[in-house]
Amino acid sequence: MSIFNSKMIVLYFAYGLAFFTMALVIAFQVRKNSSFVLAKPIWMLAGFGLFQACAEWVKVTKLLNMYGIDLLSITALHLADVLTIGISFLFLFLFGVHLVVDSLKKHPYLKFVPLFIGLGWTAKFIVLDFMLFPADSFKIWAARSTAWARYLMAFPGAVLVSTGLLLQLPELRKLDLKSAYYNCQGAAFAFAAYGFFSGLVTFPVDFWPGSVLNTESFWRSTGLPVQIFRASFGLLMAFTVIKTVNIFNVEQQKRLEEAERLRVLMAERDRFSRDLHDGIIQSIYGAGLIIDASQAMLDKGEWEKACGHLADAKTKLNQTIAQLRDYIRDLQKGHETRGHLKQILQRLIHEFHKFSMIPIDFVDKLAMDPVLSPEQGKHVYHLIQEALFNVVKHARATRAGIIVEEGQNQEIRVQVSDNGTGFDLEQWQAAGSEAHKGLVNMMFRAQQIGGRLAIETSIGQGTKITLAFRADGRQG
Repeated sequence: MSIFNSKMIVLYFAYGLAFFTMALVIAFQVRKNSSFVLAKPIWMLAGFGLFQACAEWVKVTKLLNMYGIDLLSITALHLADVLTIGISFLFLFLFGVHLVVDSLKKHPYLKFVPLFIGLGWTAKFIVLDFMLFPADSFKIWAARSTAWARYLMAFPGAVLVSTGLLLQLPELRKLDLKSAYYNCQGAAFAFAAYGFFSGLVTFPVDFWPGSVLNTESFWRSTGLPVQIFRASFGLLMAFTVIKTVNIFNVEQQKRLEEAERLRVLMAERDRFSRDLHDGIIQSIYGAGLIIDASQAMLDKGEWEKACGHLADAKTKLNQTIAQLRDYIRDLQKGHETRGHLKQILQRLIHEFHKFSMIPIDFVDKLAMDPVLSPEQGKHVYHLIQEALFNVVKHARATRAGIIVEEGQNQEIRVQVSDNGTGFDLEQWQAAGSEAHKGLVNMMFRAQQIGGRLAIETSIGQGTKITLAFRADGRQG
């Protein structure tokens, strides 16, 4: 005790503060859903840091007691010192065993060894030597009990933690986490050194190895108290551990990036699904309808007219092949959607007449021809195209109509109607998106241009679909 002085009070306080900070940081970094082996038992290291901090601060209180500042009785201080040290070393031992066992994925029963040793140590030094048969000198009892705690739990615990941290290095290297890799190496070295200075160098006791290697012999050999080395490596341990557990933040960031990547991927998949449905599939379907119409003309002997229709079908299929190549290269040009709204509608009506004999009444109530942006043009084109194809495929209509007019608040309204069979709108809504992909795509495209899509229909009463939106371009 002769080496203790006022400077040791500051040393112990700073030493304890380093462990307390480490415990606090680990507590906030715990990630139960982490894929790192280190994540599952890390809370035990937080327990070690917390109780080790308490143990160092109890020593501060004991030193203050030597200067006449009696915060607690010396017996209570000896008991608190032994208990906090023992519990902290037990947490260290538990963490080391769990880390090694989880890393090697074998011998899980070894996880119970620290508990048995901790129970044995408690039964001997707390129950027997303190509660049932109190020792004559609590100072000697404290030295012996802490010495055995260091030999039985601190030393093997520190060695196992150092080994377990080294076992994490291959995974950190594989993930290219260089900072965590080097800090984990530093932490392994710090725990190994801590295992020697805190696990083997004890107060002088009357049994080996404490009778040979102890604080007094260390002082005589080095000229420095062992507490200096414990504090130094304790600070290094706290620093490297705090830097190492930052891998949980890195992992969380990578998970967020992966989630964002998947979100973008899903959005792209949905976009391709819509564009393939509304573009490629509808184009092929339109070409098929033109071929059907050509066959009917051939049956009637209208050879010249049929040849013209077949040429149109060939042109449409060639355009579809070119469009498919654009999709493969993700270079969809969308040239058919650029320009004025009326031009887009008239082109759709012209294409519709090639494969259907259903007459379309086009009513233009706009004073000017709105100019659409490429994005708007693409969505409006495919939306109206889908509506017209539905007239052919599902409506069994004999007549259809398109009305374009100005709505409220400078909105443009495009209405597609037919006198077909109609459908049960409530049943469609209950069926979900898979049953009626086309209508769902139409809803989506209307939202993409900041517009609204209204569907009015009932069985036997035809269908009326109205798109309302604002044009991005100037009026032409």
